[in-house]
Amino acid sequence: MCCHGLFIYTTCGHSTFAPKPLILCRHASIPPNGSHSTLCELIAHPYQSWRLESLCPSCQMRRDSMLGRIERAQKVEYDEWRWKVSYALPLRGKDYWTKKMEDKEKAEREFQSDVKKRKRFSWKRKSVKNKS
Repeated sequence: MCCHGLFIYTTCGHSTFAPKPLILCRHASIPPNGSHSTLCELIAHPYQSWRLESLCPSCQMRRDSMLGRIERAQKVEYDEWRWKVSYALPLRGKDYWTKKMEDKEKAEREFQSDVKKRKRFSWKRKSVKNKS
């Protein structure tokens, strides 16, 4: 059992062993064109396991190819004349917000005039002096 480093890709959930073993067992025989021993079982070293916050290379290639196909096929069309906006006043008089502001100012003026008309209220007794 040869110990290898383990890479865990958290985005896609796949995992792969490091190509070169960290610790070779006595039965290890690595062929010249291979990356690990064919006779023994691969195990992960407990302190050499790495969690990577990305996609594995095969998932990343598949994702890039799908996004490329979508970008090539996707085309947004719209009629520009329908989306042009005029910020001028409407033809039939004042717009909604101008009317709202005028109504608010009118209510404030009426409230201020009502405040001036009211007499001051007090809980104190008025002193009445006898006129004699």
